[in-house]
Amino acid sequence: MSGGEWFSLPLGDALCAQPLLDDLLADFAARPAVDGQALLLLRETDGRLQCELTAYFTPAAASLARAWGARPCLRPSPDNLERLAGDAGWRARWFG
Repeated sequence: MSGGEWFSLPLGDALCAQPLLDDLLADFAARPAVDGQALLLLRETDGRLQCELTAYFTPAAASLARAWGARPCLRPSPDNLERLAGDAGWRARWFG
């Protein structure tokens, strides 16, 4: 499964983003499970001391993404993405 619209949500500096990330994870957990739904995280340093976090929502998590104001984006590279919540088989499902 590779089709559908992906979404991204910049969370900002990793040290400051934790409360927002906690709220996002709680919202994800409170919603009904949807097949293929996953919340992914990318940590980018770009040579800076602190890293910036960006949350990615699989197409199956579109309703959550829209509720959080995430923007449509191109499908990210699976490199350096980590699963925060949802489909444990996300890599094979969306990038296999």
